[in-house]
Amino acid sequence: MEFKKLIEEIESTDEFKQWKKNHPDFYLAHAFVMKDQDNETWNIGYYDKKTNKMETIVKQGSQISFVPEQEILKASQEILPLNPEEVKITPEEALENAKECIKENYPKEPVLKHFFIIQNLEGATVYNITYVTQTFKTINIKVSVTDGKIIKHSCEKLADFK
Repeated sequence: MEFKKLIEEIESTDEFKQWKKNHPDFYLAHAFVMKDQDNETWNIGYYDKKTNKMETIVKQGSQISFVPEQEILKASQEILPLNPEEVKITPEEALENAKECIKENYPKEPVLKHFFIIQNLEGATVYNITYVTQTFKTINIKVSVTDGKIIKHSCEKLADFK
């Protein structure tokens, strides 16, 4: 689903409108997606800078639910608003570009699972995609939401076992 339409769908519900009346200072901060073969679950985070709290709206299929607000750890970077208008490419396009990056740069790292978050990092809105590999590593790829170009990629060990 197109990200902008997803946000419009959520924010047009009566449940969201009622929630927003009670949470006027919260703004859209991120969208975390966990995908498996059968399901796609979106966790849409709304953040209040004054209280340093995040509330998450979970959308699975046509159902939405609200996770009560939680205080978050102090981030090393400011949590910036996420503008759905900036997201021009679909998650599928971003994931396809990330797969190409893995083929080119990490061909010997068999991927087990992946997840991604759409967020504003260092002033740029990106698909921040993380893959967990069979070799106990993570591959992280940042993809531009506007043109699908790879901004940055890295591969790190999950942990050093001794």
